[in-house]
Order: sequence, then structure tokens, then C-alpha cells
Amino acid sequence: MAENARRRNTIIAVVVVVIVILLLLTRCWPEKPATSARKTATVPSIPAGSIETTAPAPVQPAAKEPEEMLTPATLTVPERVTAGAAFSVGWTGPDNRGDYVTIVRSEAHDTDYANYQETKHGKSLELTAPINPGAHEVRYITGRSRTILGRAPVEVVTAGATLDAAPEVTLGAPFPVAWTGPNNKGDYVTIVAKDAPDAHYGSYTDADKPSPQSLTAPTLTGDAELRYVAGQGKTVLARRPIRIVMPDVSLSAPSDAIAGSTIQVAWTGPNNAGDYVTVVSVEIPDGQYGNYTVTSGGSPLKVVIPIMAGDAELRYMTGQGNRVLGRRPIKVVAAQVTLSAPPECAAGTPVSITWTGPNNPGDYITVVAQATPDGQYGAYTATANGSPLSVTAPKEAGDGEVRYMTGQGNKVLARIPIKVVP
Repeated sequence: MAENARRRNTIIAVVVVVIVILLLLTRCWPEKPATSARKTATVPSIPAGSIETTAPAPVQPAAKEPEEMLTPATLTVPERVTAGAAFSVGWTGPDNRGDYVTIVRSEAHDTDYANYQETKHGKSLELTAPINPGAHEVRYITGRSRTILGRAPVEVVTAGATLDAAPEVTLGAPFPVAWTGPNNKGDYVTIVAKDAPDAHYGSYTDADKPSPQSLTAPTLTGDAELRYVAGQGKTVLARRPIRIVMPDVSLSAPSDAIAGSTIQVAWTGPNNAGDYVTVVSVEIPDGQYGNYTVTSGGSPLKVVIPIMAGDAELRYMTGQGNRVLGRRPIKVVAAQVTLSAPPECAAGTPVSITWTGPNNPGDYITVVAQATPDGQYGAYTATANGSPLSVTAPKEAGDGEVRYMTGQGNKVLARIPIKVVP
């Protein structure tokens, strides 16, 4: 009994010791960091003229790195700079690892920054002035403690710009535009609808190119606006009204045509890059197209009529945006086709076939098994070879079919049965 009691006490003592050890281990185990719901603020992009494009992150001291020096710094800057323009900054200072020079508004908080350059890039740095005019300050800031060691005032003055172009331009047409402006890297001249937000753009040219340059008018008539836009902040520095007018457009063609045939269409129109004349069923929505020919080939031009029957439409359409500028109705008449062949033929042997039909480019006659889906074909001969012509029958015996098919879309215009015998 005493032995059992002693054994029981020993077990209890061991259990207690294990529990104590586990509790100690739990206390010593590192806590999982709490997940922060705060989102990191988006850093403004740095425009052209500043090398650095990300926020100057605080520099962590490296092993055995000397203490950060906080001796005063000096800055040499112009008295005034043009908004958005690049300018030089000379400096003296401790040049600690991560130190940088930035330009901010005079009243900006000590921790604020905008366009900046690290001092490691040399004693003369290039910064880009903000696009908004007013009193600003260039600051020398340490990379580790974010201490401001030097300040120099600089006045940012408004960047002027002008635009010159004709008061009216034809829809979709190229036109010249001249401008003056700061021509900073990233600046551009564009044409947009009058009520478009400032950040929107249409056809444009970079402002650092020689003036004048060519823009392309929108494909919507009405009031529009030329804008000189700063690349930094998409700020509009100049505006000029311009009106987009409809060009004279006409189409002349036969009132009806046979499906699959080629017709001539005479036209007048702006003939802008990519403009074309198309023919579609009258139900086809504007903006869609069928067989077409570009207007750059001159007038008249040739258009292939689709394989259909019924009311169709010739349309003059813009290459920019597929807008319909002019339309003319045309009636498409189904082609008349006849086929004549022996009632039966031997498998794999030539079959003589007499036919009449439109004989449009690519049309052909084929002999296939009767179960062959429309659009598929076997051995064939082009109708360009005349009538009669010879086509090889299928190698398998059974019910077959002679078919007249279009080169445009492989549609069956006529068919007659034929028996293929072994």
C-alpha cells in the first residue's frame, strides 16, 4: 500500500512539473503581430526631372555604421522656377546614407516631401518644380531621423501656354495645331469633347516635339476643345475652343445587285486614314461592317455584295471609330443557279456537271455524301473552269449530292442528288 501511494505521488509530481514547464514555454513564445487595418498611403508619382520615383524610406542603421551626422546643410537654388520645370540644386551637408533634397510648399509639415533626389547622386541635383505656383521651399533632410538640416525658399511661377488652330475642322480629319508652353517632359497637346474631364485625352502630341504638329479630329460633330496639359498632375495650362463639322459624303451605285457579285461604288467623302465603304444587311447596327473596300483606293471602288437576299445598305464609314457618315439603300437579289448531272456515278470517278450561276470569284462545285453538313466540301472544281466541268465523286458508295457553293462563306446556292455506286 505504501509502495502504491509513493508511486502515485511520484506520477502527480511529474505531471505538475510538465504543466509548469508548458506554461513557461507558452509565456516565452513570441506573440503573433496584430494585423493592422490601416492602409499605406499612396505615394504620388514623381514626374520627369526627378530620378527618385518612390517615397524616401527611413534608413535603418547598418552594423557598425557611424552615428548620423546632424551638422547644418546649405542649399543653392534659383530665386524662382517655372511650374513643372526641372531646375538645379547645389548643396553642402553631411551626406549621410539616405539623405535627400526635396521641394515642398513653404507651409508643408516637416515630414512632408514631394519631388526629391538623394544626395548620393552628386553635389548638383535636378528637381522638378511642382505644377501649382506659389511659395515653396527646398529642404535638405536626413535619411535616418528625417531631420531638416537646411532650407532655401523658391518661388514657383505659373507656366504659360498658348494654342493656335483653325476654328473648325472636319470630323475625323488630321489638322495642324501650334502651341507655346513650358514643353516639359510629359506635357502634351490634345483634342477632346468640350465637356470632357481635364484628365481625359483624345488624339494628342507630345509638347516636347517641335510646334506645329498634326492631331486627328474626333468622329463626333459639335463643340470640342484643344488643351495644353502638363504631364505632372494632368493640369490644363491652356484651352482653345474648336468645332468639329460633318464632311460632305455621297454614295452612288446600282439600285440592286446579285448576291456575291462585285459592284462599283462612286463616292465623295473626307477619305481620312482607314475610311471605307461597306455593304451590309439593313438590319446590321451602325458600327458593324461586312464586305468592304478602303477609300484610299479612290473613287469609284469595288465592293463584293454579300451572300444574302433582301434589303441591304452601302455605308461610308470612318476608320476612326467605325462611324457611319453616309448611306445608300441597295436591293440584293439571290443568284439563279441550275445543276445537271447523271443520276448516278461510280465511286471515285469523275462526274461531268453542267451548271449556270453567278460564277463569282471563288465559286465552286463539289460532290459529297448527302449527310455532309452545309459549308463542308469534298473534291471540287472552280466554276471559273466553265460549264460543263468535271468533279471526282466520293470514294464511298451511297447517297450523294452535287452542290454549287460560294467562294464567299462556302454557302450552298443549289444542290441535286446523285447516287454513288461501288
